[in-house]
Amino acid sequence: QDEGWQFRSPSHAYVSQLVRDMNAKELEAFLSGQRQGISTNKNARNQSSTQQTLETRKTYSDTYIDEPYRQFRLLRRRLPDPLWSQIRLEAEHALTLEPDAGPQLYQHVLRQPSLMDALASIISHEIETELMPATALQTLVLDQLRLSDDKNIHMDVVASAIRSPSEDSTALNALLFHQGLHALVCYRVGHRLWQQGRTGLAYYMQSTVSSRYSADIHPACEMEGGIYLSVGGGVVIGETARVRQGVTILQGVTLGGTGKEVGDRHPKVGDGVILHCGATVLGNIGVGKGAVVTAKSIVTKEVPDLARVSGVPATVKSYRELKKEGFEDDDNDDEGHVEDCDLDCEMRKLYEGYLDELEALVEMEECIGSGKNDCWDRLSELHNS
Repeated sequence: QDEGWQFRSPSHAYVSQLVRDMNAKELEAFLSGQRQGISTNKNARNQSSTQQTLETRKTYSDTYIDEPYRQFRLLRRRLPDPLWSQIRLEAEHALTLEPDAGPQLYQHVLRQPSLMDALASIISHEIETELMPATALQTLVLDQLRLSDDKNIHMDVVASAIRSPSEDSTALNALLFHQGLHALVCYRVGHRLWQQGRTGLAYYMQSTVSSRYSADIHPACEMEGGIYLSVGGGVVIGETARVRQGVTILQGVTLGGTGKEVGDRHPKVGDGVILHCGATVLGNIGVGKGAVVTAKSIVTKEVPDLARVSGVPATVKSYRELKKEGFEDDDNDDEGHVEDCDLDCEMRKLYEGYLDELEALVEMEECIGSGKNDCWDRLSELHNS
């Protein structure tokens, strides 16, 4: 087991069955539209003049104090999101099968400009109370989430669609009905509130989510993207817990403390870990990358990478084998389309292009948020790159 190996999340590229069922002409039109969106976005930035850049800088500086992240969200909406495009296709197809679902699909999906807006609309209507109506919650969600959260939630949606055991699992169904996904989005909003010192509202979000989704996730804990969360039997994640990329958390899981520690007292879960139903991990211990904790096990000691642990207390029973697809692929062709690239390969390239564009916006957002003097120059470079 080489400690230098890198985990590649399986929650990377979702391909809708509707796209797989397209004929050659329809498929080429769909893929071309997504590719042209990326190309058009880059060309538009290449054509921006110095005067346009100065005007953009003025616009950002004038609005940044009152609306610090909304301008970046507008830029994000211009990116061609292959996941959102497929969700809209699935929604339009669902309308032909179930016309009575029209009000729900139009309100929460088809009339929304992006995936984040759709999630904000759905969740705000699910958790609204007399104290916090849906309109106020929707504004709160969109104002608090950052572009880094958008990237993580994008991967969460793909994880919810791909890792669900249901044969009818689609990204549209995950968006509309997957309560674990909705709980994760609410957690990310609460986490941003906690970071800003708005702990009262963060606790309110935690309490509301706990009662609505049976997921008690402390707003101070840290969770990365690509997480599949099943909340059917209740999930508890403690204040100082850390959950890395691509983790699967099934119902009844507890990431808690032993009751004998203070401060940093909760587990640290590595990339690609699978926590089965009713698994309990207690204390400030690590669960290594790719490890599996079987159902009803109680873990109180460190778990090595790739280990399968089971029992009360849990002990190592075996080790998982590394496979080639579990590593990052460094031999991708950067020139775009290749003749032997199948549909999954084409869609993976679209996702990678989208995530690269989004990552550039994330870096710019973080730069401006840090108050560095060279951020506006970097913004100019971004528009002209």
